Formats: sequence, C-alpha cells, structure tokens
Amino acid sequence: MEKHKFGLYELNRVSASFGMRNVFVGLGAERKGGDRFEAMEAMSPSSSSSASARMEASTFDEQSMHQSLHFSDSLMDLKNLRSQLYSAAEYFELSYTNDDQKQMVVNTLKDYAVKALVNTVDHLGSVSYKVNGLLDEKVDEVSGTEFRFSCIEQRIRTCQEYIDREGLAQQSLVITAPKYHRRYIIPGNR
Repeated sequence: MEKHKFGLYELNRVSASFGMRNVFVGLGAERKGGDRFEAMEAMSPSSSSSASARMEASTFDEQSMHQSLHFSDSLMDLKNLRSQLYSAAEYFELSYTNDDQKQMVVNTLKDYAVKALVNTVDHLGSVSYKVNGLLDEKVDEVSGTEFRFSCIEQRIRTCQEYIDREGLAQQSLVITAPKYHRRYIIPGNR
C-alpha cells in the first residue's frame, strides 16, 4: 500500500462534503497552544441559509412557510449527520493507516468528534425548540378556536332563548281566553 500524506486541502474538501465548514484542521496545520490543534466552529448549511430567512415576511403564510422550510432544513441536516460521521470515520481510518503522524491524526479525530457531537446536540436542541414552538402555537390556536366556538354557542343559546320568549309572548297575544258567563248551577235545583 502506498503511503499518502493528506494535506489541508484534502481535509477541507472532505469537511465541505460533510456539510460542515472548518470543523477540523489538516494534518499539516500549525499547532496552537501546545498539543492542541486549531478547531474552528462547526457550521451547518442551514446556518448560512438562515440569513436569507431573516427577510421580513409580509403575511402570516409567508412567515409560516419560512419557519417550515427552516425546520425541514434542520431535520435534513440531522438526517445527513449519520452519513457524514461514517464518511469522517472512514477518512480518519484511512488517514491513520497511511500517515506517520498518528498522534496528530488522533488529536484531529478527537477535535472533530467533539465538534460533531456539539453540532448534533445543537441540531437536536434547535429541532426540539422548534417543535415546542410549533406545539405551543397550535395549542394557542386550538384554545383560541375553542373560545370563539364557545362564544358562538353562547350567542346561539341567547338567540334561542330570545326567540322562545318572543314566541311565547306572541302566542299569548293570539290566544284568546274563552269567556264563560256567570251562571251558577246549584246542585239541588233542577
């Protein structure tokens, strides 16, 4: 097997294919602060697209559409994370077997694993926050609808009572009481 030294370009290319930017530094990178390598922030593609989602939406439908698109992007990032981690594991395995600087590969792998874990937890937190927000919004909508429905029911009952009272009043005006002449019948006088 031919030894191949991976440089910064290959690592950046691999990290870009994972949907994460600047997650780890190549094996030829400079050390910063002793044995610690520079590891930059993990960034998902949805984070870069969030700037375009910040546009002011003029209607509720547009806002709802932006929220659902952003939510689906977060879910897709979370789904893609598994394949990204498998690809990174294969890359680091190949890099470990082909490189003389095994400690540097291990340290870079540790940094990458930490950043990937933080990224995963961040995505899970973001998704759970959005799910909670959507549920709260739907609960508020349902309670608002229930309130409006109970108001309508109360109006219907009030109208029905008014109609019943008016009907009784009109019927009492229409019905004429029978008039009996005063005539007494004494039981013994026939």
